[in-house]
Formats: sequence, structure tokens, C-alpha cells
Amino acid sequence: MIHIGVICDLNWDNFILINNKFKKINSQIYCIDAIYSKTLEIINNCCLTNNLTLFRNYSDCLSKTVHNMLKICNLWLIFTNHCEYNTSSYLVISLCKKYNIKYIIISEHSRNYDYYSFEVDSKQTFKKHLNQIDKFYSTNILYSNQDEFKEYNDNFSKKAQVSLLIKPDIREKLKYMYSEIDKQKKDRSISLLYDKEELKKEKQVKKTIKAINQLTFSTNRRNYYKKYSC
Repeated sequence: MIHIGVICDLNWDNFILINNKFKKINSQIYCIDAIYSKTLEIINNCCLTNNLTLFRNYSDCLSKTVHNMLKICNLWLIFTNHCEYNTSSYLVISLCKKYNIKYIIISEHSRNYDYYSFEVDSKQTFKKHLNQIDKFYSTNILYSNQDEFKEYNDNFSKKAQVSLLIKPDIREKLKYMYSEIDKQKKDRSISLLYDKEELKKEKQVKKTIKAINQLTFSTNRRNYYKKYSC
């Protein structure tokens, strides 16, 4: 399998643009590698839609994760609108340039024209361009804990923390909204002027008394005929 690394802007939410690329990828030849991040859900859904195998990558910091992925990913698909700085997409672009790894930039600003870091024929389709990718394993990519990646790591961590803080807040809002809807439904519904359980009990008592009266009447009637038939 040929590994394709996929990275997005931290605020990327365009499912259609990712899916349009994924549906042109042969699931028998290629697989997708992505980072645990805010955009992983979109990438995962696109993979499921197109029967693509997805490998999720994680380590204690962004730059280390990217370095590990660079060793196995033969091509990168980078979804960016060039509006964020010191993020995962920019880190991948800079490292791909450094190690001469092929990448394609897909943007909402130029949907019909993608940027290729390697020479391609403009008449060929995206699917045919993938055929130019050779499988390899890079051994010259070494990770070192240098300060040059600190801003990328910090920025990525802060964004991840913000997204985690937002989710519980959204859940609380939804919980409140649903409770208000239930309350409004109850207020609009017809209020009963009696207790339903008490009414059931009362009906059962009446049925029991009626049954007893019928049994008593039948017994008395049978005894009467017995007495005067002799």
C-alpha cells in the first residue's frame, strides 16, 4: 500500500472538497494517514464514504508526529486556505520542501487548480497524477527536539484545548434547549383534570363490585329454584 498523508487547516470544515479528492483514490493501492486533531472526524467520514483505509497518528507533540509520518507517506494532500500560520499544514509544507517529498495543496480559493510541488501535465487528471507516485521509505528524516518547532507545537496544543473546552459548552446548550422544548410541549398539551392512575383503580373497583353482584344474584337464583322445585 502507498501511504498518502492528509493534513488540513485547524478550522477546515469543507467535507465536499476532501471527499471529491478521496473518491478518485484507488482504495486497493493507497491508504490515508492523518493526525489526531480537530479535523480528524471529517477525514474519517470521507474515508468511510470511499472505502479508504485510515491510519491515525499521534505522539506527544505535533512536530514529532509529522516527522514520523514523513518517513512513510509518499505524497501529502494539504487542504489549506493560507489563512493560518504556524499550524500543522504549514509545518508539513516546510518539511516536505526540506526533504523533497511530493505534496499537493488544495484550497477553497482555487478549486479548479491545485498546486503540485512536482512537475505534472496540466491535461492529466488528479487520478493519473497519483500514478506518478513511487513507494519509498525515507531513512534520512530525523527528528530533533529543537526550538524551531516550538511555535507549531504550542499553537496546535492551544487549538486542541480550545476545541475541547467548546464541546462541553455546546452539550450543555443542547441539553438546555431540549429541556425547554419538552417543557413547551407539556405546557401546550391538554392538562387532565383527574389522576389517570386513580381513575384506573376506580374502574377496577366498579368492575369487581359488578362481578360480585352478578355472582351473588346467580347464587341466590339457583338456591331459590332448588328450594321450591322439591
